[in-house]
Amino acid sequence: LVLQYMDFSKGHSLEGIRSEIDRLRAARFISAREAEAVNARAIERLFASSLGKRMLAAEKPMREFRFSLLMDADKLYGDAAKGEELLLQGVVDCCLEENGKLCIIDYKTDNVHTEAGIAQRSAFYAGQLRAYASALRRIFGMEVSGCVLYFLAAGKIVEIPQKDLQ
Repeated sequence: LVLQYMDFSKGHSLEGIRSEIDRLRAARFISAREAEAVNARAIERLFASSLGKRMLAAEKPMREFRFSLLMDADKLYGDAAKGEELLLQGVVDCCLEENGKLCIIDYKTDNVHTEAGIAQRSAFYAGQLRAYASALRRIFGMEVSGCVLYFLAAGKIVEIPQKDLQ
């Protein structure tokens, strides 16, 4: 919730992040209990990372972009679903436009820390990002240059291979 509502420009320091948590609690975007549970250092690690720096540098990051889109099911499920349609609904945590292409970012709060655990969860989430990439290509008529998972607990950036997004 903090990443959903915070002013990214305050992400440069732990003090700025903590002040944003206090502001969001005071404005009732988050409860006092939620504010206490936030790991401000994990958010600090995000903004100190190469991904966080891209987010901070973005002119207009799209955050919490909600969409509903009727899609051909075979785009997501292959030939077995040929001729079927499905309603795809989602919320993209963050999307950056860079050099005329989109980069989709999805924050994950999974409590994983090992390389094996992160790889397993990344494989699990690849389908979600494939669906997001397909939807955003259609909605914006733009190429998706990449999809990135950020595991907050581990402070780990995982780029989903382009071949997994087709």
